[in-house]
Amino acid sequence: MIRLSSNENCYGCSKKVSAAIKIKHAGAFSYPEMNPVLLKEKLAEKFSVKIDNIVLGAGSVSLIDGLIQTFVGSDQEIITFDKSFVAYGLLSSFHGRKCKFAPLSALRCLPDNLLPFINKKTGLIFIANPNNPTGTIIHKKEIIKFMNAISKNILVVLDEAYAEYAADADFPNTIQIQKRFSNLIILRSFSKIYGLAGLRIGYGIMHHELASKMISRQIPHSLNYLAADTAIKALEDKEFVSSCAARNSEQRDYLFKSLIKLGYHTCKSYANFIYLWFDSEDEKLRVYNTLLENHIQICDLRSFHQEKSLRITVGTNKVNHEIINILKKLE
Repeated sequence: MIRLSSNENCYGCSKKVSAAIKIKHAGAFSYPEMNPVLLKEKLAEKFSVKIDNIVLGAGSVSLIDGLIQTFVGSDQEIITFDKSFVAYGLLSSFHGRKCKFAPLSALRCLPDNLLPFINKKTGLIFIANPNNPTGTIIHKKEIIKFMNAISKNILVVLDEAYAEYAADADFPNTIQIQKRFSNLIILRSFSKIYGLAGLRIGYGIMHHELASKMISRQIPHSLNYLAADTAIKALEDKEFVSSCAARNSEQRDYLFKSLIKLGYHTCKSYANFIYLWFDSEDEKLRVYNTLLENHIQICDLRSFHQEKSLRITVGTNKVNHEIINILKKLE
């Protein structure tokens, strides 16, 4: 089975990472570091921030969970977008917090759409950029305008798990924007372009006071033994990241244009996946089941509460051509 349902890097991870795992695995009996300082230093250097601006977590989902637990009181609310990352709503519900969903505009998380939902109870706002599952982005001017329009007491989380794939001049440099807005939090992940989804490691960049509060509530040894060291190796292999981004861009363009040519409803993506929507659930299931019968598993977005949509992770050249050939036979 070829799995194209979870947006994993189809090219795997860096050879430097694989080599580091082979060397380090013998020490798996040891507890991991309580505070992986070296990784924090590498991230701080990469983004020109201070080490006390960095928070590490077992994947960005654990950081989303930590943000809700740390900064959203029982009488406060969370706002995000409809047709966005399902974890925001799920984790809000787990912790008994009300989550409100703003509509997308042309499948984009337009920040202005959040404004009517903001009130005195608003504590936290989640914006995925690029958005999962639509793959669309918001621009620098849009996020700055929004940050200027809201209270500095409201925390805004920009979830940039797919940022390395978003080669677009209008994609915001959020580190620079964060210098102007201390209530802006940035989330990144090693799960996607770095190919470390199985090791569960993500990080947040935020004002040092916010970081300190989050860290004080984290479970000790929350990163596994291999995670921090292999993440450092992943950061060092810039050539691997550049290669994955370039190949993904080429294959994403091929999939997008081919699907359009076949008459499917889709939109330009800036991530490592393609979003499809259908006129009926039966039509969606026909595509999903046909690919599954040919040993290709894509994502039925029913789990995102979308009954008529699918998401296809961009695969290798061979796999993407196979997908298109299979879909041609459905015509």
